[in-house]
Amino acid sequence: MGAFAASGMVFIQYYDAIMQYSGGNLTVTGPLETASIFATYPSEYLSFSNAFVDQVIGTAALLLCILPLDDSRNSPAPEGLQPLLVGFVVLGIGMAMSSNCGGAINPARDLGPRLFTLAAGWGPEVFTAFENWWWIPVVAPLIGGVTGASLYQLFIEFHHEDPETDQPEAKTRENGASQTSKF
Repeated sequence: MGAFAASGMVFIQYYDAIMQYSGGNLTVTGPLETASIFATYPSEYLSFSNAFVDQVIGTAALLLCILPLDDSRNSPAPEGLQPLLVGFVVLGIGMAMSSNCGGAINPARDLGPRLFTLAAGWGPEVFTAFENWWWIPVVAPLIGGVTGASLYQLFIEFHHEDPETDQPEAKTRENGASQTSKF
């Protein structure tokens, strides 16, 4: 709903510019298309299989970059700085990985705006263009998210030391045992 509403705000704010540029024709394809302002669409050279892989890799990279930011057992980012860092991660991934198909990397980022363009006048072509492209930026990020989180668990989380078994002194202190003074 948030992405849908944000698309509506962008449409209202830039309505005159969109209509001027497109000549009043809201189109999904062609030289004066404007639907890609809101949702993602593939580059002309991109195959479905490469687009799918592109979105899986982009979303996996997103998770691999943001999961450590709040991992208390892996030197997390300073408290309060995480949202800013997540924003920089999303910006970096968008700049580095969006030339193929706009870098949805989140189903809500694409589906909400696509539904808005359907309702706002672009019509059903937002779902049928490019051989029914719409499902790739919805499904592939779901797989990429699971892939990125699994890779993080496999290569990082499973290798964290267990504070209960690896630090017997801390466990003894927690149980109320006597502590010796270092002085």
